[in-house]
Amino acid sequence: MKKRKEALLSVFGMARRANILQIGQDIVKSSLARGEALLVLFAGEGESSFYRSLQNGRFAEKSTITVLPDISGSELSAAIGSGNVKVVALPLRSGFARSISQLLAEGGDVNE
Repeated sequence: MKKRKEALLSVFGMARRANILQIGQDIVKSSLARGEALLVLFAGEGESSFYRSLQNGRFAEKSTITVLPDISGSELSAAIGSGNVKVVALPLRSGFARSISQLLAEGGDVNE
């Protein structure tokens, strides 16, 4: 479990350095409004009103929305070098999204 968590955080950091990671609710919301298909990931304490609106809204069918139960907002923030991050997103077609999806599938304890 710990190695998987470290690997996930590492992928987030690499995606940030590659300038592919979308950080924060406003950026994610505008990308979804433009019709981008995204892998949207919420830090473990997720379950925010934004999370609920995505789950129940029109974006749910085009994107994958996931809560990372074993990664806190502070851990996610530290991994990407940004403050107070609770939600990030990656284009579904990116290699980073595939890597994260694969790591999450290996864990088997993800809420979708």
